[in-house]
Amino acid sequence: MAGHPLNIGIITYHAAYNYGSVLQAYATQTKFADMGHNVTMVDYRSEEGKRYYERLYFRGQGLKSTLADLTMLPVAGKRKLRMKRFEQFIHTNLQLSAKQYRAPEELNELAETFDVAVSGSDQIINKHSNELARADWEYMDPYLLKWTRRRKISYASSPATMNDEELDHIGPALARFDALSARERSACARLERVSGKHVEHVCDPTLLLTANEWMRHVPACRKTVVGEGPYLLFYSLLRPKRAMGVFNQLKGLSRRIGMRIAVLTPMAGNVPNCAELINVLEAGPEEFLSLMRHAQAVLTDSYHGTLFSINFHKTFWVYTEGTKEHELDTRRGQVLQELGLTDRIITDFTQIPAVAVTNKGQVIDFSRADIALQAMRDRSIAYLGRAVYAETISG
Repeated sequence: MAGHPLNIGIITYHAAYNYGSVLQAYATQTKFADMGHNVTMVDYRSEEGKRYYERLYFRGQGLKSTLADLTMLPVAGKRKLRMKRFEQFIHTNLQLSAKQYRAPEELNELAETFDVAVSGSDQIINKHSNELARADWEYMDPYLLKWTRRRKISYASSPATMNDEELDHIGPALARFDALSARERSACARLERVSGKHVEHVCDPTLLLTANEWMRHVPACRKTVVGEGPYLLFYSLLRPKRAMGVFNQLKGLSRRIGMRIAVLTPMAGNVPNCAELINVLEAGPEEFLSLMRHAQAVLTDSYHGTLFSINFHKTFWVYTEGTKEHELDTRRGQVLQELGLTDRIITDFTQIPAVAVTNKGQVIDFSRADIALQAMRDRSIAYLGRAVYAETISG
């Protein structure tokens, strides 16, 4: 009977030291709990994933990756604190399974444990993700829910850069799901082709919670090293190769807007020691939310940086080194189009007006975006309600 509490097991990238990954896991868990269900986060951490996230250097990712990691030797202390904060957040805020699993076959003991098994969001069905790129295909099996004999659903799972031949490889497993969904509209048709099932378009889990709900569940007090005074947050996934050029541009932007810039660049954390820039590499998930909440404005090239900027009603810009037209085809661009915010895309830091940062003009009107976002949120929550109770989901 629809409406009664269920035992739900979620498997996703919950332990990646990546803000979007951990916070999407938390949001998925929270939404199911808010719906009245008993939720467990399956603590699956493959050896490849642990090696990638828990080692600072020599992670088996090749020479270029090793050299990039070595450029961050001067900030090793910040990186270690960041890792510690991630683990603290994971163990404090996620309802982890009693046992941690390393290999796919170990999860078979959970075959009858849950009423519903949920394959969560993020790039868990992308063979090119950090956790799976160098692992055998079988290490994707836990995310394809091959371990459970109960109801199987997915929520906002992304194949990202998988090509058609690779998708064909996982098609039979997807066909055995009871309900499928994807967070990118462009992925829905591709997954429908290989699964033969309808794939619902849903929002990223981080958007399932409103800004007020985020603050209620994870109070974002000012626990950063930014200190007093306004700042612009630069959150980027840029690599060391182009970092110096970007950092120099940020110095110029700081002087132009008369404001310091908090720099959060997990993959290129060796930020110059100067008056204009503040390196906040040590931020964990809770500190990330705090940085977002208190920022005067946000500049980002990150998907989840974009989503949290929108959700928190920040003055923000999405930076791309390509063209605006190319950006519209990305997952960031797709969300910006749906919410009518494509004017936030810039290709050069000089396109940021100083008056917009200081809130003396050009403040974003989020009224239309809020309506579209709430419709997206309502549609996604409705999908979850139907999917867990075996109601028919069709296109």
